[in-house]
Amino acid sequence: MTEDKNMTPTTPTGANCPSCGRFVGPYTTCPYCGAKLGGRISVRAVKIAAILLATVGLLALWWLARRMDIPTVSAADALGTMNMAYVRVQGRVTRSLSYDPASGYLAFWLDDGTGEVRVSSYRDVTQALLAAGKVPALGDDVTVAGTLRIREDYVSLTLNAAGHLTLERPEPVTLKVNTLTPLDVGLRVRIVGEVRQVRTPYEGMTLITVRDDSGEIAVAVDETTTALTGALPEIVEGQGIEVVGAVSLYKDTPQLVPASVADIVLSAAPPAAAAIPVTSLGEAQNAALGSWVRLQGRVVLMEGFKGGMKATLDDGTGQIMLVLWDNVYTALENPAAVDVGAEVVVEGELGSYEDELQIVPESFRDITIVTPAPEIPRVAVGDLQAQDVGRVVRLRGVLGAPEGFSAGAKAQLDDGTGSITVLLWTNILTALDPPPSAGQTVEVIGVIQEYRGELEILPRSALDWRIGGN
Repeated sequence: MTEDKNMTPTTPTGANCPSCGRFVGPYTTCPYCGAKLGGRISVRAVKIAAILLATVGLLALWWLARRMDIPTVSAADALGTMNMAYVRVQGRVTRSLSYDPASGYLAFWLDDGTGEVRVSSYRDVTQALLAAGKVPALGDDVTVAGTLRIREDYVSLTLNAAGHLTLERPEPVTLKVNTLTPLDVGLRVRIVGEVRQVRTPYEGMTLITVRDDSGEIAVAVDETTTALTGALPEIVEGQGIEVVGAVSLYKDTPQLVPASVADIVLSAAPPAAAAIPVTSLGEAQNAALGSWVRLQGRVVLMEGFKGGMKATLDDGTGQIMLVLWDNVYTALENPAAVDVGAEVVVEGELGSYEDELQIVPESFRDITIVTPAPEIPRVAVGDLQAQDVGRVVRLRGVLGAPEGFSAGAKAQLDDGTGSITVLLWTNILTALDPPPSAGQTVEVIGVIQEYRGELEILPRSALDWRIGGN
């Protein structure tokens, strides 16, 4: 009898039923004969084991990653092969921040001595920095970790977690303005002085000029600072001010950049530290041109010029010219009080014009009237004589018809005792409102001069001219 090859059992394998010899694949029970296949691992067990193994592997990687130090790199060592690496950089903030309140984008530059890295953060991280009070500022020492990105022309780093930024803000050093130099860039200093000027050169920038007894410096507050730290308080010229900020440069000139508007403290009056001692006029002759000085003297001569007034001060040790520009002179509470015979204390910059030493105050606040000038005496035109040339007098009379000439206008003034020519230079003539006209009764103060044998009176400013008078 021939044996049927189909009935011959095959050698069982891991994929064949040991009873019937048929292929059963991953089944644990033979689908043909129902035999139980022992010693096989179910697919489910394999899946569970794989998941457990992957989870353990990830936990191990996380554990190792938490205990590994983030590498610190310098700007010079950052190479293209490090792109997208998670690294740490350290340095000092060397430029003003960029901030967009709408998007929450914040960026600043760190200098580590080998180069600069631009660090940026986005909405959630920026908000966390603001909430924690960890927003860097110019002059801060910062350590930050994040994702490195190598750009074509610079290196950048993206801060992914607020906790990966630490900053150290150096304690400020109290200094005088004239001690600051371009070598002090990044140094945090405290300046105490007086507000001299507040201006907005362009939208988003406020410059506060601060002066102490050694010089003046600009405090720059941009829109990023106010957006991050709040609006500036109202600042008035003449207030006392204490500013803490980092030194930066504008066209090689030092200026201060505060980290916050809270670093600007105002007071009603300048502190005593800002007071400048009085220098005698004799000592002022040897002082450096451009220096800020405080002088006291008596006005012995008052003259007008195009653009203002000039007063000669004398204190017994010397003389100096006090230059009062129109905006300063007319802003005085009583300009007439600064005239011949007045005792004044004045602060200003020491200068020279045509080899004549002069002091130029910046503001009417720089002038203190110790003793006002006595009232200019009123005289009759008929009493004036040649020896009165150079004398400042007050006249009152009826004006004749003005006659124009290349440098102004002139008219006769008649007070019943005589007639004299009133000479009005163009700068004074154009400032008079209403303009001079025939028949006006006017009171005029001026210097008596002589021209071609005839006396004439020259008002020194528009304030020396008054319609009517008593």
